[in-house]
Order: sequence, then structure tokens, then C-alpha cells
Amino acid sequence: MNEVLQLELIVGVVVTFTLITIFVASAKSGSFDDQKKMMDGMLFDSPDDLRTAAEKEAKQEDMRRKKEAERNKEN
Repeated sequence: MNEVLQLELIVGVVVTFTLITIFVASAKSGSFDDQKKMMDGMLFDSPDDLRTAAEKEAKQEDMRRKKEAERNKEN
């Protein structure tokens, strides 16, 4: 194997494991937790946002029911 390819492979593996280690350590320490926003999330939504979310959820439920009805007709 070419020496340059060996060097690239070694450097790539070392960098990858270093980044994965940093990410895992950060995740375990809670760096990505945003508990305040999760708890107060609804306070930041406008009524229009909530209505849009409810309509989207209803539309998805209707589509699921239609697909289920079509499957039952086929069987």
C-alpha cells in the first residue's frame, strides 16, 4: 500500500474517533439539553402555530385511516 494512503487512513481514523469522543462526552455532560425550552415550548407558540400543527396532525390521521381502509378492502 502506498505510504500516502496509509497516512491518510491513519489520520482519518484518528480524527473520526476524536470527534466521536468529543461528541459523546458533550452529550453525556448535557451540553445539548435545553430543558427550559422543552418545558416552556408551548408558551412560545402563537395560536396560528398551534392551529397549523393541529390541522397537520388531523390530516396525517385522516391519511392513515384512508390507507388502513384501503388495505382492509384489498384483504
